[in-house]
Order: sequence, then C-alpha cells, then structure tokens
Amino acid sequence: MAFRFSLGIVLRLRRSLEDAERLRLQKLQAERVLLDEQLSDTDSTRTTIISHLQSAMRDQPALPGSELQFATQRLWACDLQRERLSLARARLQEQIIRQQDAVLQRQRERQLLEQVRDRQRSLYEREASRQAQAQMEELWLLRRIGAGTRE
Repeated sequence: MAFRFSLGIVLRLRRSLEDAERLRLQKLQAERVLLDEQLSDTDSTRTTIISHLQSAMRDQPALPGSELQFATQRLWACDLQRERLSLARARLQEQIIRQQDAVLQRQRERQLLEQVRDRQRSLYEREASRQAQAQMEELWLLRRIGAGTRE
C-alpha cells in the first residue's frame, strides 16, 4: 500500500494560497515598475523644458513673458506630477512590503505542512521496512523449521 498523506488537500490549498499571494506581489511590483517609468518620463520632460528654456534665453535675450510663464507652468506641472507619483510609489512600496510578508507567511505555512508530510512519510517507510523485514524473518524461520522436520 502506497503512502497517503491525509492532509494532502490542505497542502494543495496552502500551495494555491501561496501562489495567489505571490501573484499579487508580482502585480504590485509591475505597478511599481510602471510608476518608476512615469517618474523617469516626468523627470526627462522637466529636463527637456529647462533645456529648451535655456536655449531660448540664449538665442533671444528678450524672451517674451508669455513663454516664460508657459515654461514655468509646465515646470510646476512636472513638479506636481513628480510629487504625486512619488507619493503613489511610497504607498505602493508599503503595500509591496506587506505583500512580501504575506507571501513569506504563506510559504512558512506550506513548509510546515510539508515537514509534517515528510515526517509521516518517513515513519510510514520505516514501518513498511520493519514489516517487510519481519515477514522475511518469519519466512526464513518457517523454511528453517520446515527443513528441520524433513530430516
């Protein structure tokens, strides 16, 4: 008879819960990558605006006030966008840390159950080996007794 772990269904449930937590973590990490890209885009836009403004000021000593005001508004918008994205990234980072803890907790729960299964399998295999040995010894004794009665 083969080893059967009575909590096999629970172990499969624990694995699926761990997988679900891991998928949530991957989703959060993907969102963080997108936020990082948006932050990078915002920074590059800000740098481009400043570069164009400096170039325009070199080319035209008397830059129109409307262009300066427009550039200032765009820089202000970039700063607001960067602040908003930075706050969102900080919140997301907190979620990632909590999710990593959740994954680790599910992993510990699964590993604990796997350890129980492994201990039970080891006990089962030892008992099966002991029984097989006992049967072999009994068979040997029966043959020995049978050989002794024929003499």
